[in-house]
Amino acid sequence: MAIQTLGLGSVADDGTGDTLRIAGDKINDNFSDIYTVLGDGTTLSTPAATASPTFTGVISFPDGSASAPSITNTGDTNSGLFFSAADTLSFTSGGTSQFTMADGAISPVTDSDIDLGTSSLRFKDLHIDKVKVEDGGTIGSASSTSAITIASTGIVTFVDDIIIKDAGTIGSASDTDSMAIASTGIVTFSQIPALPVNSIEISTTTRGSFLVMEAGGTDGAGANAGDNIIDETDSDDIIFESATDLVGSVFNVIDSAGMVVRTINSV
Repeated sequence: MAIQTLGLGSVADDGTGDTLRIAGDKINDNFSDIYTVLGDGTTLSTPAATASPTFTGVISFPDGSASAPSITNTGDTNSGLFFSAADTLSFTSGGTSQFTMADGAISPVTDSDIDLGTSSLRFKDLHIDKVKVEDGGTIGSASSTSAITIASTGIVTFVDDIIIKDAGTIGSASDTDSMAIASTGIVTFSQIPALPVNSIEISTTTRGSFLVMEAGGTDGAGANAGDNIIDETDSDDIIFESATDLVGSVFNVIDSAGMVVRTINSV
């Protein structure tokens, strides 16, 4: 039944409103309708609580605040979610805003304040596109928090050794195995190394200063197998500081065309 409204007339006692009987009848009908919907027709019933209510459409909440979030828990009303700005959802804990979720970014409210996991509760795999460290930032472990430092120029500094697995490689995007390091420590280059002037020093050991070239080497062009020292400029010198520095029975000096131009016999 639709609600029945009492006719009050235009002004008091103008005789145009409902009579007392008609007005009383409308009131009775309205109450009867209420008691029928919310009770058994004569007695109102207390609506039973719904444990898992189902909603349709949009549910709107007020903005709330860090100390009184709009979506919260009974008995812990200072923790939950609230709307800190337009298109921004914020999480608060203990009345303090922790991080925000906006278009394209999940951001801490305070710089360097939020940890991702703990020392005993860790996330599993991390699948991301790029990792960016602030200028002068560090990467480390629990025992060595600054094991790696990355300068603004991109220079990477390690506080300790760099160890590569046996037969591991070091390379670039275009040449992934530019250097291969065997378990014995022998380093193999995929290309001819380009070294600056005066950059190779032969250290002294119990045998004196020496340079060892193993048999089976090439001149870089796949020919003239043997132990070779290659002078790409055809004008530089190979200098030995003393006669004992020359280890080996025979050296061939080869020009850029692969021709032997001089043979040196050790004494």
